[in-house]
Amino acid sequence: MRKILCLHGYRQSAQVFKDKTGSLRKLLKKHAELVYISAPHLIPATSSPAISSETQDNENVEVKPDEKTEEQRGWYFSTEALTFNSHDVTEFSWGLQESIDVISKAFEELGPFDGILGFSQGAALGSVLCHLLEKGELTFSFRFAILVSGFRSRLSPHVHFYETKQNVPTLHIIGETDRIVEKEMSEELTTYFESPQVMHHAGGHYVPATSKEKESYWTFLEKF
Repeated sequence: MRKILCLHGYRQSAQVFKDKTGSLRKLLKKHAELVYISAPHLIPATSSPAISSETQDNENVEVKPDEKTEEQRGWYFSTEALTFNSHDVTEFSWGLQESIDVISKAFEELGPFDGILGFSQGAALGSVLCHLLEKGELTFSFRFAILVSGFRSRLSPHVHFYETKQNVPTLHIIGETDRIVEKEMSEELTTYFESPQVMHHAGGHYVPATSKEKESYWTFLEKF
């Protein structure tokens, strides 16, 4: 049984991501145990719209007064107002090291883990972890990464994470109709890995877990 650490998307938390990936846990129950942790940074309430399955990373979601707002967290921020958008091109970056420290603690207390699974901002963070792993700059190790709706960070302080191709085995999951992280962004991320395995699905910004995707997950995990 493989043990996988799950990194949620921006404006999510461990519990929210766990709730949204119930079908995935059921699909992989004979192949992997999924463990969820929350990012260390709370998003300021003044900039926190409600979460929906298709707009989990969108900062321009209309908030409905009767909607219940879950705790919302981020792994790092791209503006001084402590907001984040995957399209931001900026010299500002804050919070990344604290998140790496939290993940390191999770490996120490909840691990070891065979791999990581990141969604959206969590997948962008996952790509950074792959770089740091190969450079020997982490206090922990993992054998593979599953990156769902991932993208290359466009923040200037993160440029060096993409200067060389990574050899960490990866499964990149790309939504053909993703409106939050467009498929072109996720496809670009695959170019920074030597031998990426890619799974496309017809949906949008979520982790797919139907019988159509089952074989791709299993084939990838069986390598480990």
